[in-house]
Amino acid sequence: MRNVTIAYSVIAIWAFGWLAGRFGFLPSLFVAIIILTPAFFAWRMILRDQVIKRREFAYLSVVTLLAVSGSVFIILQWYDTGMDRRAMFDREYHAFQRRVSTMPEFRDVEISYTHRKGGRVYMHGSVANKLSHDRLIETIDWMIRNNDSGYYDGVEYPGKTNAEKTTIPNGA
Repeated sequence: MRNVTIAYSVIAIWAFGWLAGRFGFLPSLFVAIIILTPAFFAWRMILRDQVIKRREFAYLSVVTLLAVSGSVFIILQWYDTGMDRRAMFDREYHAFQRRVSTMPEFRDVEISYTHRKGGRVYMHGSVANKLSHDRLIETIDWMIRNNDSGYYDGVEYPGKTNAEKTTIPNGA
C-alpha cells in the first residue's frame, strides 16, 4: 500500500506540473488538491500502524475514483471552454508587453488586451517613423500567435494615412 501511495502522489505532482503549463498555477493547484485528497487519507491509514481493513480500502478506492474522475471532468470542461487557449494568450501577451516596454522606441505606445472573441490586442499611441511601426507589427506577429481576433493598430507615425488605420484579423 505504501508503494502505491507513493506512486499515486508522484503522478499527482507530475499532473500538477503538466497542468500548470497549460492552465496556469492556481487552477492547477485546485485540481492537484482534489487529486491528492485520497493520498492524504492513504498516508493517514499507513501511518497509524494498523492493518488496513477491507472496508477502509474500499472507501479509499471509492474516494480515489471520485477524485480522479472529478478532476478529469474539470479538466475536460476547461478544454471545452478554451481555458488553455486563454492562458496561452495571456502568457504571450505579457511576454509581448514586457518586450515592448523595454524598447525605447515604443515608450509612447499603450498596449491592452481583452479575452473577447478569442483574445484581441489593442495598441494606441505614436512612434517616430514607419520603420518603428513595422518593427512593432513584426513583434506582435512573432510573439502573439494564440489569439483569434487579431489586433487593433491605432499607432500613429508621420505620414500614416487613415486607410491604414484598420483592424487586422489574425495579425495578417
